Order: sequence, then C-alpha cells, then structure tokens
Amino acid sequence: MPALPYSITISNEERTYLRSLIKTRTIQAQVVDRARMLLWKSEAKTDKAIADGLGVSVNTVRRCIDRYLNNGINLAIFDDERSGRPVEVTDDAKSWIVSIACQKPCDPGYAAELWTLAALHKHIQMHAEEAGYPRLKTVTKPWLQKYLKKMDIKPFKIKYYLERKDPDFENKMHDVLPVYKQVEMQLDDDGNIIIPDSGHLTHTVSYDEKPGIQAIANKYPDHNPTEENGYVRRDYEYVRLGTLSLLAGIDLLTGEVIPLVSQSHKSSDFIRFLKILDAKYPEGDTIRLILDNHSAHTSKETRKFLATLPEDRFVFVFTPAHTSWLNMIESFFSKMTKQMLKGIRVNSKEELSERIYRYFNEINADPIVYHWTYKMDEIDPDEAATI
Repeated sequence: MPALPYSITISNEERTYLRSLIKTRTIQAQVVDRARMLLWKSEAKTDKAIADGLGVSVNTVRRCIDRYLNNGINLAIFDDERSGRPVEVTDDAKSWIVSIACQKPCDPGYAAELWTLAALHKHIQMHAEEAGYPRLKTVTKPWLQKYLKKMDIKPFKIKYYLERKDPDFENKMHDVLPVYKQVEMQLDDDGNIIIPDSGHLTHTVSYDEKPGIQAIANKYPDHNPTEENGYVRRDYEYVRLGTLSLLAGIDLLTGEVIPLVSQSHKSSDFIRFLKILDAKYPEGDTIRLILDNHSAHTSKETRKFLATLPEDRFVFVFTPAHTSWLNMIESFFSKMTKQMLKGIRVNSKEELSERIYRYFNEINADPIVYHWTYKMDEIDPDEAATI
C-alpha cells in the first residue's frame, strides 16, 4: 500500500532562508538539494516526486525530512552543526585574519619578509581549523584580497618612515630656522644685499657632501635619435670606472653654488673646501655653514685648521640628526641628479669631474636665491636679529 502524502510546516523566516540558499551560487549542490526538499515537502509533495525531481533516492529525501523534524533546519541542511548561516565569516575569524596579516611571514617561520596574497591565503587555509575558524578553510583569494582592501591593510608593501632619534629635535630645528630668517633679513625688498654699517657681512652657506657619484662608461656607443627612432638607444652593458665625491655649498645670499669634486670626502677634503671659502670671501667677514654632524666636520684635523683662523671667521650651525631636509643644499642635489647625473655616461672619471664643474658653471651663470619657507612664520624677526 503506497505511503500517504504528508507535509511539514516551516516558518516564513525558514522559508526565506531556504530560498536564499537556493539562489547562492557558491554553496554546495547538496545543500541546495536539501533546501529544495524541505520547501517541496512543505508544499505536500510526495517523497518519490521530490526524489525524482532532484535525481536522488527516496531514502535521501526521508533522511533530510527526519533530520529537520528531529533537530531543526541547520542539521537538516548541513552535515555539521553550525550556529546560524555558515556562509558568513564571524567577526572573531576576521580579527584572526587581520592578526595574521599584520605579522611578517618570518614570524610564524617562513623565509619571506613580506606576504604575497597566495602565501597569506594558503597559511590561513592551513591553520584556520586549529585556530578555531574552520569556515576560513573555504574563503577564496579574491574574498581575502577584498577584505584586506576594505580594512586598508597592505602586508605586501613597505612604506618607509624616518625615526626621530633626536629627542631634542624641535629645539635643534629652531636653532637652524633663525639662520634662514637672518638671511632673509639681509636682503631688501628688491632682493639686494643690505651692507651693514660695519661693512662686514655674514655669508651663510648651506653645505653637504654627495659621495659615490658613479663614473660609468658605455661598452658600446649610444645611437642618437633619428626620424625613424626618436629616442636615444643604448646597449645594456656598461663599464664601472669608479666613483667621485662632490662637496658643495650654496651661498644663500647670492644663490651661487660652490663645488669641489674629490676622490673622497674625508677631513682633508672638507678642509680643502673651507680653504676655498676662506679665499673667496673678504677678510673680516663671517662665513656661516649650515651642515650635518658628519665626523669630518668636527674632527681633530678640522679643529686644528680652524684654530689657525680668526675665531669668528667660520661659524658652524649643525642640523639635528637625520634631518637632511633642513639643509637647502639637499634640494639642489636632488635637482642636479635629475638634470645632469641621471643616465650620464663618460669615458673617464676625469670627464665626469669636468662635466660636474661645467654644470655648476651653467647654474651660476643665472643663479637662483633659495628661500626657506617651512615654519618661518614661527620665527620672530626681532628675536632672530639678536641671535
């Protein structure tokens, strides 16, 4: 005798939930089948009709119905007991992902310094279950990438910063800024130098070294642009000829740049540069240098040379540690690299030296007076005038 048809009663909330599972494309096929079994049974379809419609056995249909009647909707649909909809990743699981992404891969024992998306995804899948988040075993790389982007976490990139190691940075910075203010006060509204009543000027020079400028020669000649190829063609191979150091300063009153090309940048080279300045400016004037704390600037050899000159001939104003940007010459070096040194090829170190000097001649033919603006409004002119 055939079994009598029967139906089950499901709530509107359960009906909506089952329909949402059926529409989910990424869910397992057997979950979709079980959702249909419950929906169709609530419409009083026979077990055989449901089985034929889904291509499964009648026992499979009856087992799903029994599990629903005895244990509820979740155990009827899913093989393991779950709290709520399993398609959702819990906040705790997401926090665990963030904690992993915020470590370096070398922390859990890998060789790499930075994560790749593939490596991070693999690590999460391998360790999700032992961490108590089995759902994360099934997350995809696109989902992980999208979530990290949403959280603005980029463990695949490095963004450099400069640690302020000098605890007295602000005070030292305000030792330098009044110097720039004083230079500004030495110029009138038309940019002309104001000669003091004493006739003796203070010449402020922003100074630094640029070591390791490479002399590189072509192994094969360049080919200049033509109508057919509108760019310089260069062979990949080259020859290293050694390096040179550039010692240079900008006269902040005139904009003139003073160079010294050398084989090194030791104390003896720095003293050579000081001698150039000493010969350049009139006796009785003060030469004030803004410079960093390089050992050559305070060496025994340098102090011995300075002792041979009048006490106020040279005045050194040191920038705080790791603040090269406080020195105007750094902007000039950056400009020089872009305009002249980038891609340069020479046949000898001598040619490199000659072309560096030629560049300075070109710059000094039309000098630009540099003006410092950063935090200058914080400097009281009356206070600067008394320093």
